[in-house]
Amino acid sequence: MKKIFSKFLPAAICCLLAASVMAQPGSTPASTEITVVGVGTILANDLAAARDQAIEDAMRKAVQQALGTYVKSETLVENFQLVDDRILSWSAGYVKKYDILREGRAPMDSYEVEMRATVNLSELRNDDDALAALLERENPRVMVMIAEQNIGETNRFYYFEVDLTAAETAIIEVFRNKGFEVVDQTQAKENQQRDVILSALEGNSKAAAAIAASQQAELIVTGKAVAKVATGVKILEASGMKSCQANITARLISADDARIIATASASAPQAHIDEVTGGTLAIQKAAKKCADELVAKITAATQQKFYNQTTVNLRVQGYQDYRELQKFAEILKYYMRGVKGVFQRSSAGGYANLDVKIIGSAQQLARELANKNLAPFKVQVTNATANRVDVKIANVSATTPAAADTAGVQ
Repeated sequence: MKKIFSKFLPAAICCLLAASVMAQPGSTPASTEITVVGVGTILANDLAAARDQAIEDAMRKAVQQALGTYVKSETLVENFQLVDDRILSWSAGYVKKYDILREGRAPMDSYEVEMRATVNLSELRNDDDALAALLERENPRVMVMIAEQNIGETNRFYYFEVDLTAAETAIIEVFRNKGFEVVDQTQAKENQQRDVILSALEGNSKAAAAIAASQQAELIVTGKAVAKVATGVKILEASGMKSCQANITARLISADDARIIATASASAPQAHIDEVTGGTLAIQKAAKKCADELVAKITAATQQKFYNQTTVNLRVQGYQDYRELQKFAEILKYYMRGVKGVFQRSSAGGYANLDVKIIGSAQQLARELANKNLAPFKVQVTNATANRVDVKIANVSATTPAAADTAGVQ
């Protein structure tokens, strides 16, 4: 493999230098021509399969190069896996046309294709903007409101007498250290009615969501922390120390729909000669543990949302019989990288409804179907909405002899 890389690296560098922009200097290009080299592996002497693999590899490299050169590079670098799944899986959809400049067997049982591809930058930018918006939404602003009852404290309205409780201070520190933007809750204390805030602190999710929304926060952490003096610790009692114990429960709520995203609870002990100070320190320790748990849960939930599959309804017409429909579904499943599953829901009257599980959007699926070589089927996209794509397919091999693929001009 090292030999292959050493052989192709100079060519790849030359290809980078060979990229040319189809636009006037200073203007925003709508498309760009990029020359790249794709490589496929020859298995069981199947040159056709290796050639298809090399073409797909070349298109993917062309789109990747266009992303790095003309689109937000920070998105590409910081979230490469996400970009890989949501954009690069649909490379054929961004390549308007391509010409094969050179192809043939290469060393180490590989097949090499040199391609000049025209990449549609407008659609690439649109999808990158959508991706950036998704990332921005998943880096939410957080507000923290935790009621606190320290040892000896009985005032129900103590929460309104301090700027920040010890629990809030500890939780805010954890969230900020993890990169979250934290919204100051003091404005909410000044602007919201006390009974609304107390209701949120007692567990009313709708009240908490309303408070967060009013302060432009996407998430809010609410809960309560209580500290008590533990009894029966004779060693500490003999030394004059107090054994303080703190417990905290918290919930993370979405401001959009008042949905509880995560819950956490924690406890912590603290020995101190002064029970109020000991109670404060115990609350801080418990609050940090609680915040760590919340951050872990929201991170896991965010990652799951990033990589959640989308279901697109694919309405198919033009197939001759059930066997041909199944063959088309198999091609979708195994030859389109962004497709994770295909499930037939119905077929009648010459129309079939397939549920296609993808990581991406219906628009990306539509573009890929319109541009990708899915031989022996020729695919015509007749309609595309947010959740549905209509296609008309024709089995070319059933009517005409298969022609050699020398270019991907659409």
